[in-house]
Amino acid sequence: MSPERQRMNEALARLGSVDVKETRRGTLPVMSTKPGRLIVALDLTGSREHSLRQARIATAAMFDTLKAFGAVAVRLIYYRGTDECRHSDWHGDPDILSNAMRRLSCEVGETQIARVLRLVLAEKENICGVVFVGDHCEDDPGELRELAQNLGQRRMPIFVFHECADHDERSLHAKPIFKRMAEASGGVYVEFKPDSGAVLREMLLNVGVLAAAGVEGVHRVALPQTLEARRLQERLLLLPSGPSKQCR
Repeated sequence: MSPERQRMNEALARLGSVDVKETRRGTLPVMSTKPGRLIVALDLTGSREHSLRQARIATAAMFDTLKAFGAVAVRLIYYRGTDECRHSDWHGDPDILSNAMRRLSCEVGETQIARVLRLVLAEKENICGVVFVGDHCEDDPGELRELAQNLGQRRMPIFVFHECADHDERSLHAKPIFKRMAEASGGVYVEFKPDSGAVLREMLLNVGVLAAAGVEGVHRVALPQTLEARRLQERLLLLPSGPSKQCR
């Protein structure tokens, strides 16, 4: 094992992450808390190596800003490589999750989005929503739509933040799949360009505030500077005032 991988594994151990096996064989541990619960799922396959730094900065900024809006517990899920999918414990301390994010790296492999959605469906506690950040999709579109519909029935919307480059045929292929996935769950699809760190930061912040303080909290967020985040905020303000309240 390389020194870099050893340091990363030690960091994840401190975070409380565990290897994720298919959830049909069991359920995830959850903690009994009052804060709103938000899952942040990351595609860490090889194509996202360049933009991972932006994701680290954006996620850290979201956690820091959420302190002013209310309590939110976050579970981090990511996949990479050929069969690696891991999740953290629930954490309300932004510093723990931000530090873990800084130690993550990417590995070449195919997407495991369906696996992530099955993990969410296995949760026993109510979830305010799922943020998925990714670019490509090798999963079966029909399965993703069915899983998203199941999440929608449980009022767990998926907020798809799609890193979509105009010259990338694989990301363009994923666009309609991701749109249907978000729509089937009652969530929102928003795309952003690579290196759009400010966009990702503002979008994460608005969804985080939704989990922490509901639609009323989003009303208190300043108008985003980026067009993509403004569009997302407009969509969030149209949601029923429910996603946050139902996960308390």
